[in-house]
Amino acid sequence: MNNSKTKKLVEISILVALAFVVDYVASIYSGWFWPFGGSISLSLVPLAILTFRYGLISGFIGGFVMGLMQLLTGAYIIHPVQLLFDYPLPFAVLGLAGILATKVNTTTGTKRMIYLWIATAIASSFRLLCHVISGVVFFSEYAGAQNPWIYSLVYNAPYVIASYIISTIVLTILYQRYSTHLILKESNKKVLKIT
Repeated sequence: MNNSKTKKLVEISILVALAFVVDYVASIYSGWFWPFGGSISLSLVPLAILTFRYGLISGFIGGFVMGLMQLLTGAYIIHPVQLLFDYPLPFAVLGLAGILATKVNTTTGTKRMIYLWIATAIASSFRLLCHVISGVVFFSEYAGAQNPWIYSLVYNAPYVIASYIISTIVLTILYQRYSTHLILKESNKKVLKIT
């Protein structure tokens, strides 16, 4: 029992660290295109695996911790609420992919892939919403005469949508080839209890 808890904690820590590293590297290579933050990143991949394996709450907490780790690497902070909507919260809501964790874990083939794409789309939509709200509330001065909602959506949507598409393609390949390793045998019971 204690051994399985330790294993779970180690796996979650590795997946969160991997999400952080992948996102950090992405910000170096594609972050220059978005001067006020954002990059095309594969951080959704380890966070989705985490939430599919251990459920909604573990995915939410893992994403939140990953967002907090970003604060250690040069976050652009102008207000405490903006800090929340730009860093921990957008990655925490990626854990919402866990809403369909049971379906991803129990179905196979095309059905599994459909559930995977829908689950990550839901999570990415909430991530986008967090960034758009932050942009409207705290960065609307850069919109000039434009509607701040449209300005924020146009700024944030390209990198969130691109991250979603690329990450979900990678997840599709991983789950088609390595689903026996990615899905815990007991995960269906755990996910049902947690979510």
